Amino acid sequence: MTKQLKLTALIVALVASTGAMAHEKDGYTISEQSREVVRNSYGECWQNSFLNKDANGLVECGDKAPDAPVPDVTYVDKETVHKLQANFLFGFDKSTLRPEARETLNQIAQEASAPDVTALSVEGHTDFMGSDAYNQKLSEKRAKTVADYLVSQGVDAGKIANVVGYGESQQQMQAQCEAEVSSIKNKAKRRTALIACIEPDRRVDVRMNKRVVERVSQ
Repeated sequence: MTKQLKLTALIVALVASTGAMAHEKDGYTISEQSREVVRNSYGECWQNSFLNKDANGLVECGDKAPDAPVPDVTYVDKETVHKLQANFLFGFDKSTLRPEARETLNQIAQEASAPDVTALSVEGHTDFMGSDAYNQKLSEKRAKTVADYLVSQGVDAGKIANVVGYGESQQQMQAQCEAEVSSIKNKAKRRTALIACIEPDRRVDVRMNKRVVERVSQ
């Protein structure tokens, strides 16, 4: 009786061991020593009745196509700048948007909402006319007006990294324009011509950082 129990236990253990060896890689028999798939004299993998090639086929056995290589993609950040003239966006000396400016800002909002745009900066600028303090405050108000409008059109507020006014600190047209209008004798006409000439300094810049693919390698 004892011998029979021992024999039964041995058979059970052998079956369990064989089952584990056979199913460690479903559908293939593996070597108990190396834990690799057993191959015949032709180098073919030793398959069993549990093999489902679609679900468990091994590439090394020729039963499954290798996965396509994952491309190595390199991204870079590139800046796009939209320079919006203040006279187009606002009334003279105002920070309220003109109705006709909304269409352009709607297009910018759509572009800024794209997943490849990672950050925005909205920057207000003025010309040199007026006091520094006044120009600083006006540039800040205009930048905030544009930023708020972009958010109202669906741009993620978290993308807007900076809303800043630079006042007249980055104006560039003063010397050139003063020289151009210096020959105008009438004071009022000279002032009008000067205001028109320095218009490029009155603007709001919307800077976008876009993440673009620079290189794809296998």
